[in-house]
Amino acid sequence: MTRSMNVELVEDDALLARQFVWALEREGYAVHHSHHAKEAILAIDKALPDVIVLDVLLPATTGFALLHELQSYDDTRVIPVIICSSVPLTMKELASYGVRRIIDKTTMVPGDLIKAVRAVLL
Repeated sequence: MTRSMNVELVEDDALLARQFVWALEREGYAVHHSHHAKEAILAIDKALPDVIVLDVLLPATTGFALLHELQSYDDTRVIPVIICSSVPLTMKELASYGVRRIIDKTTMVPGDLIKAVRAVLL
């Protein structure tokens, strides 16, 4: 039996987060959902995920602060990150932070998140 791949989802929009969790769990991923960056840091300290799906516009501390924090440690800097945001960003801006994919919330379709997670875990 193979273990489930662990996804840390950092998303403050409760409805969108429920949809993402449902879609990922349906595909067999184990998902932990954090509502903000500080909660995600605590969760990641307890159990390193295989991939992080991160919104950048979060309450209190932004997703960029989490990206900086992840880069500060050898064990977290290697975790692939998928940015899922309505903020226009480019890979050139974010590649140094371990970002492997960017999904635009304004144009995404339901399968985009699953495809991105599969792609970075290959």
